[in-house]
Amino acid sequence: MIEHSTELKSKRYVKNGESEIKIGRDLLAVGLYKDDERSGRWRFFNGPDSLEQIYNYTTKKLEYNHTAKNIVYEIDSTKEGDKIIYPAKIGGYHTSLRFLIKKFSPSKEFRAYAGVHTVLLIFHIDEHGKLIKYQAETGEGELKRTEEISLSKFRPEDFDFVPAYLNGKPVASRLIFQSKLTVD
Repeated sequence: MIEHSTELKSKRYVKNGESEIKIGRDLLAVGLYKDDERSGRWRFFNGPDSLEQIYNYTTKKLEYNHTAKNIVYEIDSTKEGDKIIYPAKIGGYHTSLRFLIKKFSPSKEFRAYAGVHTVLLIFHIDEHGKLIKYQAETGEGELKRTEEISLSKFRPEDFDFVPAYLNGKPVASRLIFQSKLTVD
């Protein structure tokens, strides 16, 4: 990914003004910086002319989010009739979440077990929208393994999510990315 942004004349390398993030010719994000911080409404895309998310950094509000089909959510203590707003990774899948997913690598132990294995990447998010734990569950039954992925090498923006809301109040939740591991 390459970011093209304007910077202050008075201070080199301090982003200020318009910015766009591209991969090749494809536009991934557009927004503004003010004194090296993202400001105002940022739009994130998942392909040409395909809006994935709008996040307002000034108001700290998610204005639009199109979730990926292989993501599920867990919120404790919900009951029928509750009003739920699910958590989201700021920046959407293509510019943020996929980089966190890539921090997982399956255990070499699975090389001995040919077949297709379930993989669940579980992001534990607190009521403030911060990532507090990242787990991976691989396999099922007797082969099921759970491991914790270290957060020590994550960048500060990797921890930023929008929290889940239950009946208007922010709550802790889990965002779960479902995938498969194929072993030949």
